[in-house]
Amino acid sequence: MRIYLQDKAGEIRKPASLQEVKVPECKLLWVDLQKPSGEELELIGHFFDMHPVALTECQKADTLPKVQEFENHLFIIWDFLRDDPSTEKLETTGLCMFLGANYLLTVHQKAAPELDRVLDNLEKEPSLYKEHPAPVLYSILDTAVDEYFPLVEDLTEKIDTYMENLLLDQGVGDLKTILTIKHRNMAARRMIAAHRDVVMKLARRDIPFIPEDLSVYIMDVYDHLFRIGSEVENNSDLISSSLDIHLNAVSNRLNVTMKRLTTIALVFMPLTFLVGLYGMNFRHMPELGWHYGYLMVWIILLVIAVVMIIIAKVKGWF
Repeated sequence: MRIYLQDKAGEIRKPASLQEVKVPECKLLWVDLQKPSGEELELIGHFFDMHPVALTECQKADTLPKVQEFENHLFIIWDFLRDDPSTEKLETTGLCMFLGANYLLTVHQKAAPELDRVLDNLEKEPSLYKEHPAPVLYSILDTAVDEYFPLVEDLTEKIDTYMENLLLDQGVGDLKTILTIKHRNMAARRMIAAHRDVVMKLARRDIPFIPEDLSVYIMDVYDHLFRIGSEVENNSDLISSSLDIHLNAVSNRLNVTMKRLTTIALVFMPLTFLVGLYGMNFRHMPELGWHYGYLMVWIILLVIAVVMIIIAKVKGWF
């Protein structure tokens, strides 16, 4: 548990436990919990008078981003996106936030470096946060969204590289690679769309516990998410184009192969007919008594084969 406290006299302290904290005497109180037990959450909920429904949401493994209003606090669920090279998937770190009139409670199961950066900035320049928890909440959201830019840019770069390889390899690339990129891009699109809804609700001027002058800054976060969402949509179009190019190239190669096999079959078709005709071995077949019949058949077969090959070359069947 980490606690940052600024009392009404302007003094900044970092108490070791909540026993040293009195909420009404604080201008700004931020409590950060990582992987709390059920008992700890129950105690925290009793200390801040949290709604049981919100506390139950914090214990769930998979939760969707949302904003929910309660009588004495706002409940916000957010997800940090992580690029995991080992699994080639986008992982998420869930964050539950409780925003009250003078306090902010953050609960998460995994480490969140974004919170560390916000806390460092808060300790270095506390005046920027206007002694209110809402600017701290804005800073967390802004820091999280800033991390999405390199993630989406990396996806775009991988798609561009794949497109270049398609052109160099005559349209045939690694299907597994582009499908992996597609799944990561789809996961990013889902999360960014959900985060946009959250930020739009927080930017409403009638929402409690957030000052009206902070709405402009929250809308700036929404603009960043909109830009990232547009980039993700462009990536979706590029991925679809790459898949179309790949499938068309495979189809074209199959058609060329089938065309070559058909041409070979056409070359050998008259030869097969003649060999089959004279292989019937009837007693009174004509030409069976020719002295030079075997040699003549070979000459005829070779001439027909050469003529068929020349015709195929001229027609461009090979």
